[in-house]
Amino acid sequence: MENNAFQLSAYHEAGRIVIAYLCGYTCDSMELAGAGSGGGSKLNSGNDLATVQAVLSANPMALPAENREHGIEVARKLMTIYCAGTCAETFLENNGNMPEELDMDIPAQDLKYIEKIQNFLAKSIVDQPDDYPAQTMVSVFKKLKDPDVWKAIQMLAAKVLETDSKTLTRFYIEDTLMVAGIRAHRPVTAPAYSIGVHESENAKPAVHEAITSTLDLMNLTPLDVMLRDFLKKIKKDWQPGELDASMKYLHDVYKKFGA
Repeated sequence: MENNAFQLSAYHEAGRIVIAYLCGYTCDSMELAGAGSGGGSKLNSGNDLATVQAVLSANPMALPAENREHGIEVARKLMTIYCAGTCAETFLENNGNMPEELDMDIPAQDLKYIEKIQNFLAKSIVDQPDDYPAQTMVSVFKKLKDPDVWKAIQMLAAKVLETDSKTLTRFYIEDTLMVAGIRAHRPVTAPAYSIGVHESENAKPAVHEAITSTLDLMNLTPLDVMLRDFLKKIKKDWQPGELDASMKYLHDVYKKFGA
């Protein structure tokens, strides 16, 4: 199967985002490699953020003793997530089959964190197996063989590929996954962390977002105001810009059906 770079990047990011949601985490944004500042996903681990930082620094001693077991659980989730991108790419290139050998070309950044996670686990577990990353990849391929999981990855990859910017906000990510039958399991309570080819340092200041949203309110129709209030009631943790994106999305739906 011939796949271009954007398609492979889309499946790489979609694979780990879907697996992240299955692990109970969420994703604030998705960007394909080559789309501008670089590809990557900003995953959100909620209350696990401090634990994630300890795991990715390969330092179990950074966690209180009573949190070490939870640290191991988080490390195993992260290992699954960091393996998922390459596994999804490989699964696509093998026409929906697991490769006969696990000798895959893992991106340097993913490999770096896989090694850090394995190091964290080796320091935390006396008999941590050396081939745990390979064991994790086998388990990821088994997940990818689930038609519902692979369908979700295909839908998310297709969604980001159809955008001009090759990027998606959390609203569009979760809207696509909801259609595929996957929902967020927990509210966002902490900043996201980047995972991918490149970590963007060009985030827009929240003050600018707040001013823009306030100015936009002046141009809303009464129906828009009612819809905005309704959206705030059904979801209280909108990120900056997401509420506006959801309003635009619903307007596009109205136009599509002649409303």
